Amino acid sequence: MAALRIGIIGGGYMARAHSVALANLPVYVEGLPLEPVREVICDATDELARAAAEAFGFRRWSSDWRAVVEDPEVDVIDIVLPNAMHHEVVLAAIAAGKHVTCEKPLANTAAQAEEMTRAAQRAGIVHQIGLNWRLAPAVQQARRLIDDGTIGEVRDFRGFWLADFGADDTAPMTWKYSRAGAGSGALGDTGSHVIDIARYLVGDFDSVVGLSRIHVPYRRDPATGEAVEVDVEDDSAFLAEFTGGAYGYLQNTRSSPGRKNHCGFELHGTKGSLVFDWERMNELNFYDSRDPKDRQGFRTLLMGPAHPYAGHFWRVPGYQIGFGETKTLQFLELVKAIAGDGQVQTGFEEGLRAKQVEEAVEASVEARAWQQVPR
Repeated sequence: MAALRIGIIGGGYMARAHSVALANLPVYVEGLPLEPVREVICDATDELARAAAEAFGFRRWSSDWRAVVEDPEVDVIDIVLPNAMHHEVVLAAIAAGKHVTCEKPLANTAAQAEEMTRAAQRAGIVHQIGLNWRLAPAVQQARRLIDDGTIGEVRDFRGFWLADFGADDTAPMTWKYSRAGAGSGALGDTGSHVIDIARYLVGDFDSVVGLSRIHVPYRRDPATGEAVEVDVEDDSAFLAEFTGGAYGYLQNTRSSPGRKNHCGFELHGTKGSLVFDWERMNELNFYDSRDPKDRQGFRTLLMGPAHPYAGHFWRVPGYQIGFGETKTLQFLELVKAIAGDGQVQTGFEEGLRAKQVEEAVEASVEARAWQQVPR
């Protein structure tokens, strides 16, 4: 089997998640067209890079990201850097002729995301953004039930991601609380997944109107101890109209005490409804209004081999998968697309569309009025 040599730029938390997914992919999926090889990992210093290579199973390490991008022994560049660095590194990787997978959000601005998307399209490379939450078998099954008409025409969508990691006002300042570092707050961070799932299940956004709040206006710089202004939202919510006629409500917050990773949706159609909660990610609740009156009620579909993607893991219904397996599915799509077997679901175009929605919401917050989403 031919090797597909991966170079990861960034050595933190997401590098660990990607490394585990790459290691597990050939274990879970038989008959891969290419063998993913953890070739080289790059971090800010030699010491950090060496430690990451040893911990995550890479053959080599580097502290020079440009050298990794230009390395002829690397086929794919995997970018797990802070948001503000995505634009430069992605464009350099595309210019070097590499296939690229990049963590979300794609860029700090829609203009940057569009430049990256057009460059990838012109280069003819395989490109992917890490919107892996839609790859959960339950979300894929929801799409199947929509596509085959089981729940009828979609009328409305309520999506959410509630967390509390930003509720602590003593937590230090990081790049995630800075527009220069992150581009946006909760809306672009966790919210990008909710927007993507909404687009995946319902279709493109037409217009939006939103509100946002900064609950902790200052945080302490861990290096200096000085208070630094927070200039991105901790909490956002918006109404939406979709191009197909459905409407939606989406909420994203990192300031909801007690909520750790409460992401999900409720979707209603003319013939039925679907409910999903990531904290119970192996379940999809389904209601069919055509059931006899004495048997109507939500039923729980427990994901297993009969459902999209789930059969790659455990062949017994009811065995569970988790977050890491959705990253494995992300890399499965990437490897197959590079081998010429299908396409990735989450190309850069999906990251661009999510960013356009985010910026329309931000514009509506500023203007206190509905805004059209570019298409």
